[in-house]
Amino acid sequence: MYIEKELTAKKSTFDNNSNKSILRNNLFDNIIGYHDIKKLFFLSFESQKPIHILLVGPPASAKTLFMLGCMKLERSYFTLGTHSTKSGMVDYLFEKRPRYLIIDEIEHMPIKDQTVLLSLMETGIIAETKHMKTRNTQLKTWVFATTNRTEHMLTPLLSRFMVLHFKQYKFENFRDISIHMLGQEGITKDIANEVADSVWHKMRSKDIRDCIKIAHLTKTKDDVGWIVETLIKYSRT
Repeated sequence: MYIEKELTAKKSTFDNNSNKSILRNNLFDNIIGYHDIKKLFFLSFESQKPIHILLVGPPASAKTLFMLGCMKLERSYFTLGTHSTKSGMVDYLFEKRPRYLIIDEIEHMPIKDQTVLLSLMETGIIAETKHMKTRNTQLKTWVFATTNRTEHMLTPLLSRFMVLHFKQYKFENFRDISIHMLGQEGITKDIANEVADSVWHKMRSKDIRDCIKIAHLTKTKDDVGWIVETLIKYSRT
């Protein structure tokens, strides 16, 4: 009996370590650098109590990439701050009881939803009164979020987060990340480099997503130039 328990314990430890290894290898594989921030996220995942992380910075940074990585976690739920009410975030919390709540652009979340979120992060309790009926439940949920600015967030809510400030990409970072991400989608390095250079210098964009859109339409470097010129021609002035 003792041997069986010992073997079971060893197997459990092996499985946990194996899962952590898989998690570390795959979760943020689209993100170059930021090893210290990746480590903070992993420490949060392994914490016995929820640790909430808020990434603050301009649009052209790695904030959203971290949120996309967190979406790979089991029992995770993603929402945009602008859509939290429309998508029924509170209903989802009651019904699905997610372990990880991921919110992009949290500054656009309505105040009433921010209040629900504050209670969740502070006490683990969410409550709602609707049509003269009240419901409440208790959850153990980690909250990971991004924002371009914090002015529209409730101060008590902001204080519940571990807040990390990102700086805007420099071109070298932008190019390396673009080449890395596009390479994972089968785009050759020379075309990926051309896409990144054109998006940054010709389109004056610092959004990695523009690189992805253009690369998906591209077969040659000449295609890149034509697509970018067309987008510039029909862009708002």
